[in-house]
Amino acid sequence: MTANSINHLSFMQLEGMICNSLENHLYRNATFLAERLFAQDIANENSRFLLATCHYRSGQRKAAYTLLNNADSIKCKYLLARCCLDLDKAEEGKEKLLTIVSSLESRNSQDPFVDSKFNQTPDLASVLCLLGSLCKNARRIDEAAQYYVQCIKINPFMWEAFENLCQMGKSTQIEIDEIFQPKSEKFMSCRTSCSDKLYNSQMFISKPAHNGDKSTPDPIRRISRPPSTTRHATQPLTSTPASDNREKKRSRIGNNDVSFIGLDDENKLYRLGKDVRTFVNVENEVVLLNTEALQKTTLDPDNIYDKMEDIDLKSNCNEVLELLQKIAKGYAYLNQYDCLKAIEAFSELPRPQYFTGWVQSHIGKAYFEMVNYSMAERFFQKARQLEPYRLEDMEIFSTTLWHLRKDTVLSALAHELVEFERLSPQAWCAVGNCFSRQQEHDLALKCFQRAIHIDPKFTYAHTLSGHESMANGNFEKAQEHFRNALNTNRRHYNALYGLANYYMTCDKKTKAEHHYKMAMEINPNHAVLMCCLGKVYEKMGKNEEARRLYDQACQVTPQTPLAIFKKAKSLYRDHYYEDALIELEKLKKIVPKEPKVYFLVGKIYKAMGDKTRALQNFTRTYNLDPKMTHIVKTTIEKLENDNEISMTSTSVMSDTNLEGESSSSAAAAFVGEDEEHNQHQHHQQDQALHVEDQLSVYEYATFVDEV
Repeated sequence: MTANSINHLSFMQLEGMICNSLENHLYRNATFLAERLFAQDIANENSRFLLATCHYRSGQRKAAYTLLNNADSIKCKYLLARCCLDLDKAEEGKEKLLTIVSSLESRNSQDPFVDSKFNQTPDLASVLCLLGSLCKNARRIDEAAQYYVQCIKINPFMWEAFENLCQMGKSTQIEIDEIFQPKSEKFMSCRTSCSDKLYNSQMFISKPAHNGDKSTPDPIRRISRPPSTTRHATQPLTSTPASDNREKKRSRIGNNDVSFIGLDDENKLYRLGKDVRTFVNVENEVVLLNTEALQKTTLDPDNIYDKMEDIDLKSNCNEVLELLQKIAKGYAYLNQYDCLKAIEAFSELPRPQYFTGWVQSHIGKAYFEMVNYSMAERFFQKARQLEPYRLEDMEIFSTTLWHLRKDTVLSALAHELVEFERLSPQAWCAVGNCFSRQQEHDLALKCFQRAIHIDPKFTYAHTLSGHESMANGNFEKAQEHFRNALNTNRRHYNALYGLANYYMTCDKKTKAEHHYKMAMEINPNHAVLMCCLGKVYEKMGKNEEARRLYDQACQVTPQTPLAIFKKAKSLYRDHYYEDALIELEKLKKIVPKEPKVYFLVGKIYKAMGDKTRALQNFTRTYNLDPKMTHIVKTTIEKLENDNEISMTSTSVMSDTNLEGESSSSAAAAFVGEDEEHNQHQHHQQDQALHVEDQLSVYEYATFVDEV
C-alpha cells in the first residue's frame, strides 16, 4: 500500500469525525477538523463544502461565502446561495442557483431526502424554495410565488414555501385540497434514507437475508415512525425460537448495539396502546411480528418486511398530509384575514395538535384581527402556558395587553421575555409597549429602535415606531417609519393605516382616502378600517358613502362599538333620529357605562323636542363622568332655548371625545397596530378640554376595543 493511499484512508476517517461533530453540535471541533481536511487537499470540493458547512452552522456566513465563492459543485453552489440570502445578496444567490436547476431536474426530483448527510446534492424542492426566498428578498414577488408553487407541488412537506406564499398574499395560486393529497408512491422512495435522519423514537426490524443454506441478519432496517403513532391492529406476541448463534445475530447499528426506547431489560414486554404491534427483546435482539399478517400471507422472507414497511409508511404519509391540509387551510384563511374560517379550520385539528403553542397563538392572532382582545389574550396566555419558550407572536400579545390596559400583565410579560431572550425583537417590542402605556414615548421609541437594530426586517417594530413618532408630534419621522415597514412587507396593512392617519393629520384627505383603500384591499373585513374611511368621506361631504361603510362595518362585526357609534352619529347628523336611537340602544347593552353614548342620546332627544328625556340622559352622563361637568351644564342650560344644540361651540368637547377619541381609539380597536398611540396626540392638542379619568378612560377603551 502506497503512502498516498494510506494518507487518503486516514483522512476518510477524519471526514466521518467531522460529520459526527456536526451532528452533535460540536461546531468548534468540527471546524478545526475540517480545516485539517481542507488543508490536505484544497482542490477537493467535498472538503471545501464540509469546512463551509462548519462556518455556516457556527454563524460565520461571510467566511462560508468567501470559501464557496469559486466552488463548482452543486452542493457548494446551494450553500453559497443560502449565504447570499443571509447576506442580502439575493441577485447573486439566484444566479448561482439557476445554474444547477437543470442538473437537478434530470435527477429524481421527487425524493426530498438524500442517502447521506453531506455527500449528496440538494433536492429540487429545496432549491426551488431557496430560489423563492431569494426572489422574495429581491422584491420580485410574482417570480417568488412561481418558485414556491413549483416547490410545493413537488413536495407538499415544504411548509416554509407554503408559509411564505401565504404571507405574500399568493395562497390563491394553489389548491390546498389538491396539493396536500397522497400521491401514489411519490414519497415512498425516501423510507430508508429518511429513517437515517430520524434516529430518535424509531422502530427497528431485523430482516433475515439468505446466503445459501445459512441465514445471516441484514443491517437493521428502521421504520421512520415513532411507536406512539403505530396504528394497525395486531394479535398477541408470538416469539421466534432462539437459535444457537443468537450472539452472532445480535442487531447492530454501526458499532453500537441496538437499543429501543421502552425496552429496559431483555425479557421485558412492551405493549403500545390498544391495537399496536408488540415488541419483545430476546437477549438484545429486537423482534417485531404481526401474527395476523403472518397467518394470512405466504411467508416470503425476501418481501414480507418490505410490505409491512410500505403499509406503515403509506398510512403515515396520508395521515400527515391530512394534518398539513387542515393546518394549511387555517393558515391561508388567516393570511387572507378571513378570521372566522381560520378559527374554524384550526378547531378541527386533533387535540394534540390543537393544544400547541403554534396553533393557540395563531387563533389568538385571528381574534386580535377581529378586535376581540379579550379572547385573543386567552389564547396567547394558553400558548405561553404550553410553550413558555415561545417568542413568535409575543409582540402581538403585548399589543393585545396594551389595548386592554393591563399594565401589570404587560410589564410581567416584557420582563419574562427580556429575561428569557434579551436579543429578540419581540422582547423589546413588549418593553416599548410598556413605556407607551405610561406615555413615555421617547423611551418606547428607543425600545422599538433596538428591536429594529436586532432584526432590521422586523416589520412590526417599524410600525410601532411610526405610531410613537406620531404621538410625539414628529410626523415626518412617523411617515419614514411607516414606509420602512412597507419596504419589509408590502402587505403590512397596519403601516398603510398609519400613513393614512399621517395624511389626515396633514389634512390631505385624498391621500388619506387612497391609503385607507389600499389597506382595505389587503384586509377587506376590518370594521375599524371601514370606520376610518367613513370618517374621511364625512369630512369630504360624502355622507351617504360614509353611512354605507358604517353599515358594512356593523355587518362584518356586529358587536364592534366603534362601528355602531359611528353609524348612530351619522344617522343623527342626517336627522334620522329614530334610527340613531335604535343603534345607541344596542350600544348601551355592550357598554352600559359609557357616558358619551348617553350624551349623544340626550342630544337626539333634545333635537326631537323631548326635553325630559334629554335632561335624564345628560344627568346620566354627568353621573358617569363628573369631568364632563362643564359640557353637560352648558348643554342643560340650552334646553331653555328653542335653538338646536350647536355642533361647533358647546358640542366641541363632545365631538372631540366622541369623534377625536374614537379616532384615536380606532387605534385601540385597530387590529394589527396601535392607532391608540395617536390618542396621546389628541390629548396634547386638547388638554384644556379633555382631562382623563381612569374609570372613564377604561370604559371608553371598552367602548372602542372590546367585543
